[in-house]
Amino acid sequence: MKYGSIICTGLFVLGVALSLVQLWLTPLSPELFFKLIVTIGAFFVVALGITLVCREYVSDKEMKKKGYID
Repeated sequence: MKYGSIICTGLFVLGVALSLVQLWLTPLSPELFFKLIVTIGAFFVVALGITLVCREYVSDKEMKKKGYID
């Protein structure tokens, strides 16, 4: 879960940094910039989903071990 948070934060910061660089310097074509932002967003969503599913699984496992749920 800690790794997922780090990955999501890194992807978010990368997206913001790329957007700011594109805004001020325009080193990329608009098509390439759009593709990169969409790719970063997709990786962010996948990493967030995996992190949430793993957290839920670990939480349920601990609750079953303690006898709170069957």
